[in-house]
Order: sequence, then C-alpha cells, then structure tokens
Amino acid sequence: MRDLVAGERAGLSDAISIGVDEAAPLALIALDAMRAASPTFPPMDATSREMRPSAHFVENGRLELRLDLLPTSVERLLLVAYDTGSRALRRRITTSAGDLRFTVDLSGREDAAVILVEIYRHRGEWRLAANGQGFSSGLVAVAAAHGVDLEWARRLGGTETQATGRPAPRVGAISSGSGVAVDHNHVLSNAHVVEDGGPISLLVGGRALPADLVFTDQRNDLALLRVDAVLPSVALFRSKLDLHLGEDVMVLGFPLQGLLGSGPQASTGNIAALCGMGNDSTVFQFTAPIASGNSGGPILDTAGRLIGLVSSSLNLDRIRDAGANAQNINFAIKGAVIRSFLDAFGLEPQTSDKDDPLGGAAIARQMRDAIFRITCAC
Repeated sequence: MRDLVAGERAGLSDAISIGVDEAAPLALIALDAMRAASPTFPPMDATSREMRPSAHFVENGRLELRLDLLPTSVERLLLVAYDTGSRALRRRITTSAGDLRFTVDLSGREDAAVILVEIYRHRGEWRLAANGQGFSSGLVAVAAAHGVDLEWARRLGGTETQATGRPAPRVGAISSGSGVAVDHNHVLSNAHVVEDGGPISLLVGGRALPADLVFTDQRNDLALLRVDAVLPSVALFRSKLDLHLGEDVMVLGFPLQGLLGSGPQASTGNIAALCGMGNDSTVFQFTAPIASGNSGGPILDTAGRLIGLVSSSLNLDRIRDAGANAQNINFAIKGAVIRSFLDAFGLEPQTSDKDDPLGGAAIARQMRDAIFRITCAC
C-alpha cells in the first residue's frame, strides 16, 4: 500500500473502487475544464444510492467508478466527506483506492466538510490527487466554491454547519478576522474586526476560547484582547523600527473562512510604499495578496519578525469605476505604532535583532501557534 501526503498524485486505471473508513456521508462532485460544476454530471451522494453507468456508491459508502464512461465534459471529480449535524466527522479519515491510501487528520480543526481526494484527467489519463482541504461551513461551502446547486447541498447537509454540528450563524451574524499573540495572555487584532461589540472568541488548539476586549484604538485600527488561558506561543517583533522599500514580507491569517480551509493561510509580497493614502505615515503599503478575514494578521519580515499588522485594502471597484486599474494595494499598521499602543498598557513585546533569513516554510512553522482566528458575534 502506498501512502500519499496532501498534494501528492498518482495514476489510476479506468475502473477503480474507492473506500473510506468513515461513517460520515459522502458526496461526489463533477467539474468541467473551468473547474465549475459540470452540467452533464450532477452531484451525487452515498445516501441516495443512485446508479449511473460511470459511478455509484455501494454499501459502506464505497464508490465504484468507470472513468472511461464519464461524459467527456467532466474533467475532475471531488470526493467529499461532510457533517450532517447529527453525524460529525471523525478526527482521522483514511481513503483507499487500489494500492493508494491517503489519511487526513482533522484534529484541532473545525471542518464540517473535507475534500478527500480529487480524480482528474491529465494528458488522456486519469490521476488521483490527495487533497484534505477542509470547509468549516460544511457541504454548502464546498458547493458554493464550485458553483454547485446549493439546494442539493442543503438537502444533504441541512443548513451550513460548524464542526460542532450546530447550525452556523446566518450570514452577517459573525465577523471573522485574524490576530497575533503579543504575550501569553494578550492578542492583537484590528479594531474593525471586533467593533460590533458582541462576544469574542479565539480558536486556540482546536478550541474556541472566550476573549475580553481590553481596548480599541479606532484611529489606528488596533484592538487588544485578553484570554485567561496561556497561549502557546508569541510573536517576536523586529527590534529596530526601520522598514525598507521593496523588502520581502509574509502575511499569515485566516481569510475567507468557510470557503478556504480552516487552517492559517500564507501569502508573500514586498513593501511597496512606506506610507499610505494621503502620505499617512502610520501605515505602509504591501503587495502580498489578502482577503476578508486577513484583517489583524501579522506581517513578517524574512527573519520571521513582526513588522506590521494587516489593516485594509484599496477599494478596487471604486478605482475601476474611475477608469483606472490596480492590484494588490494593501495597507498595514507599522510596528512602531503597534509598540506605542502596547506600551500604553504596560506590555513590552518580545523582540529580536537576528536578521538571518528563515525561508517561508520555517516562518510559517514558527508562527503557526502564535496566530489565531478571531470571531465576533454581531
């Protein structure tokens, strides 16, 4: 048996049987060449036991496939395990196809649906890719991400669910952002992430912990949160307050929760300007791609030290309406401003003057336990 890791690929024969050692329901979603839902092969699920010449589920959720009989417009298949609310996903799910095996570990994650494997055409042959991407909002989020009929997903999975199996709050009822530990009891984020004043929670080690709002600085878009639990790791700040035009940076955070995976996401870019709109000297401009949910996440230099906090992006729709074009114009609060904010509360962050580059993967590993997803009920 060959064990695959996430992202690894292997060839398949035209006839394949796929088994999953998981009691949760399974669904099969077909995509076309544009990675959108295929109109010639509607999604199917294990509970209905629908029989098609090219695909059908049998007892114990095993999927029997005749890939050579699929419609020619189908370029990719996604095998998804999902939580119905009454039946939650287990911590570990193993998928086997012939002599291939892939195990996804959901420990410490809030996923209510997970893409186990992908099967796709490549140069006239079929291949399998180990996936493991999770969706905290359940099968509905998987369907929405690929243009699948949402009513089909809702019928199978009920309403969008959290990993607890409870219905997720209605859209707009929860704001989500990112935060970074500045000591073992305090987390820094944006004021606009927690501005609605509802209950705040941090996802720490797979558990949602309540957090108290210590103070917000609306002018500089900063918020300080406190938790009773001891946080596992804290960020190191750059000891010098200087920034350099063009220097490489990495952004860590939790963008588009419920659509992308529930774990942290990393992106890279550089410092594009040392000031913001109207020469605002409290912020700098950077090019690393961000999305909703990145707000409050740390910006790190090549040595993994915190030099800023994600704050905002330029409104590109407004720019286009004015007849101009722009991409990746994002703004971050400078480290000097952050340290002045913390100093007002007697908090002195840990600093480092080591300039040795670590590499992106090492930085992400070093910071993984110091960054947190923040949710605030409106």
